[in-house]
Amino acid sequence: MSEVIAATYELLEKLGSGGGGSVYLANHLRLEKKVVLKKDKRKVTIDPRRLRREVDILKDLNHPHIPQVYDFFIEEGSVYTVMDFVKGESLDKALRREKRFSQAQVIKWAIQFLEALCYLHSPIHGDPPKGYVHSDIKPANLMRTQEDDIYLIDFNIALALGEESIIGHSEGYASPEYYGLDFSSGNETQTLARETSLLDSQETMTLTMTLAGEQSGSSLKKSVIPDTRSDIYSAGATIYHLMSGVKPAKYALDVLPLSREEFSPQIVDIVTKAMNPNPDLRFQTAEEMLYAFTHLRENDVRVKKSRRNNLIAAVSCSVFFVCGISSAFIGLRRMQVTENWLKLAEYSQNALSDGDTVSALDYALSALPQKSGLFTPSALPEARLALTNALGVYDLSDGFKEYKTVELSSEPLYMAAAPDGRTAACICSGVMEVFDTDTAEIIAALPTHESALSEAEYLDEHTIIFAGADGIQAYDIVKNEELWSGSPATAVCISQDGSTVAAVYRDEAFATIYDASDGRVKSRVDFNGKGQRISINDHFANGRENVFELNADGTLLGASFGDGSLRLFELKDPSKVHTILDKDSGYTQYEGGFYENYFAFAATNKKSSKSLFATVDCKDHFKSQGAETDFHCGMQTDENGIYLKSDNILVCLNPETGEQTPLADTSANIAFFARNGRHTLVSSDVGILFFDEDARLLTKYEKGHRSDLVQMAGDTALAGRFDSPIINIMKYENHSDTEIFAYDPSYEHIESRVGSDEKTVMLFSKKEFRLYDSEGRLLAEVSVPNPDQIYDQQYVRGEDEDVLEVIYKDGTVYRYSAEDGLPLDEEKRGKPDESLYEEFFTDNLRIEVPIHGTAAAYEKESGKKVGELSEDAYLTYVTQAGDFIIAQYYTSDRDFYGIMMNEKCEKLAELPCLCDIIGDELIFDYPTGNMRKTHIYELDELVSLAWKELDEVDG
Repeated sequence: MSEVIAATYELLEKLGSGGGGSVYLANHLRLEKKVVLKKDKRKVTIDPRRLRREVDILKDLNHPHIPQVYDFFIEEGSVYTVMDFVKGESLDKALRREKRFSQAQVIKWAIQFLEALCYLHSPIHGDPPKGYVHSDIKPANLMRTQEDDIYLIDFNIALALGEESIIGHSEGYASPEYYGLDFSSGNETQTLARETSLLDSQETMTLTMTLAGEQSGSSLKKSVIPDTRSDIYSAGATIYHLMSGVKPAKYALDVLPLSREEFSPQIVDIVTKAMNPNPDLRFQTAEEMLYAFTHLRENDVRVKKSRRNNLIAAVSCSVFFVCGISSAFIGLRRMQVTENWLKLAEYSQNALSDGDTVSALDYALSALPQKSGLFTPSALPEARLALTNALGVYDLSDGFKEYKTVELSSEPLYMAAAPDGRTAACICSGVMEVFDTDTAEIIAALPTHESALSEAEYLDEHTIIFAGADGIQAYDIVKNEELWSGSPATAVCISQDGSTVAAVYRDEAFATIYDASDGRVKSRVDFNGKGQRISINDHFANGRENVFELNADGTLLGASFGDGSLRLFELKDPSKVHTILDKDSGYTQYEGGFYENYFAFAATNKKSSKSLFATVDCKDHFKSQGAETDFHCGMQTDENGIYLKSDNILVCLNPETGEQTPLADTSANIAFFARNGRHTLVSSDVGILFFDEDARLLTKYEKGHRSDLVQMAGDTALAGRFDSPIINIMKYENHSDTEIFAYDPSYEHIESRVGSDEKTVMLFSKKEFRLYDSEGRLLAEVSVPNPDQIYDQQYVRGEDEDVLEVIYKDGTVYRYSAEDGLPLDEEKRGKPDESLYEEFFTDNLRIEVPIHGTAAAYEKESGKKVGELSEDAYLTYVTQAGDFIIAQYYTSDRDFYGIMMNEKCEKLAELPCLCDIIGDELIFDYPTGNMRKTHIYELDELVSLAWKELDEVDG
């Protein structure tokens, strides 16, 4: 039977808890209405009659952006508040997922919660009337509804409840007054010595305070008067976080100002004023700050400049007011709908950037008209672009594509993937969460040892061995049952043949060896008093500084130790120990493992960044060879090879010959990597990159940050971060069914074209070209004379035949047949003027491409400017394709791509690796040597595909 509170409220579920208490969703038994019940840990000791008077005032609060308070009662010493249930999500959750909000969106929310603050602050509540200070404004206390409106929640009811009130405040959002710092006018030189004396470890802290005019008998209490200006600072700090995505520094003097280049200067000015350390220089009331937001346009110099003209226009148009009022109303409504669609399209792009394709599709569909009507605008190009990107219909490359995201209960500390990639496990704070990589659902949550050193490894597709709360544990994911358990452990490793498990607990001086099938202890390895290196506080950090690995058949254990030594232990005779590096080696970080009969490792001195990498032949008397470097090296091994990384290069190392086979070469340093035998995943500071077996870049996701945890197994790749509970799931996609031609990808060329009859393919550069038939047979390879004198090359499709025109700077034109590659003729034309701009023509537009500057489109007949093609690359072609215009570009990095636009030059789709257009078919040429094609999708096709994908997700 469910729990009932005060004989009225049936508890349905726990919504959350924190330092101040717990929050529950409850059912009001009499009204059959869902409400929120907040159980407060703080005790109220004032006279019950006064409590009732104050609560009655709170119950009378009535504002569209404040949840309605229904009741306030005490039961069994606990204080309960009953209020409206607001369905939605607090903004801090979106920020933790690194959501970025548009400036317009933040302005709208700022106005809404400032309106609520104005109401709370107003001295109109009770008799005698008084105002309330919220005291804990932050993103976590702004609830975003499904209609994209904001509720200001958790306003501090305790302020009304007596002499010894408890005022909550949060780091980054609390004004200096809460830390006992006084920057008010006349006291600007006050020391900051008290800054270090307050609680630094809690997200939300409490200080015991006295209200103005009252006395306290305790010398430990700090008299602070919370007033409206304290809320103003918190409001500014909250807007700062919503705009920038960065939480403000704890102390006001450490807050970095918002960028005036990235954000509106007027918004920056408002936030800066609100967060002034001196409360006398902030907005003095919420009304002042609200006025600044609602009159932004009046302070815009562009608006001021146009006012005079607007006034004249308004007078001349006043006679048309009556007849135009209805159309104005319709226009306003359409503008509101358009604004909402633009927000949804932006949400879609943000979700896709986060790797959440399901939400991206959902938002994009919501941004499109569901039916036609008087108040319904036409589909927006931004919404179509968002939908196209979310579907990925114009990305026909093979590779790992973003699939779904999983939100864990907290930030992950360790991650492992099943051999088939169907499931994965993350160890968070005290729990291991196992999730299905197809459904992105958490299927098990198992308690673990409370240490960031805790690890987990898969024994097979359905069995995982991990550092459980009471000891090492083997768990069957499919049967949902424990198979065996053992002694306390943190680090865990499994032999490649699956026969043996080794475990060590923190820095204990021994390891335990288990039979993987039943957990029987096979032996204990004595480390001779040595322990592995661990962090000072291993509850929060794992320095990843140790080697602890078994070889393939479980007969050898390699382990590094805190004194700098590295040893190999023979498990059949644990007394046989081979010292690879002795104590005081100077190395503080080790990486490595076993491959076949070799043990490979990299050792680094963190202070000097010097490294040693070496291989040990375990069959040839443990003979070793290696090299020292002046830069950091990393080493990993698996059943397929030995992998060595340094800076931005990753190679596969042959332990016999020393030969290095490239696996990845990046522009940024490689932080972490993972392999699945065929592909390589690289994490760098700019994002995630995937490479094929020939070290060719397949896919690149520029995240602007690195992933600390990466895994690859089967056709699944995973990436996570230590500071985010979100795990990105990526799945390998193969589009070979769209392939029309394959060639040797090592052949360098600038452009590629398909013949009109699709029977030939030409790859050409300024020095030569190759001609193939559709079966991939080389028909001709022709060197072009005097390549340094070439001005341009054009592939021209004609009614009778296709030709390649090579145009020289002196006006000479060579023409080659696209059927057999033979030269056709040579003619002298006018010498091209290299100083003039280039022009392209579509059915209705003339597009100018200047030598320097931005390409622009003009109507052919009127000459009116339609728009600009503001792509930062060289525009090579513009083609009319039905109702669409497609611009093709070539970058300085030798990449080519296309942009699909409408007649207004508004972007509808991005076309990476686009190389050719034939009718309504798009041809793509990928660096892997694959040419593929697809048709141009109409909007109704895109919508149908999106609904189909969402239906498949829903099952």
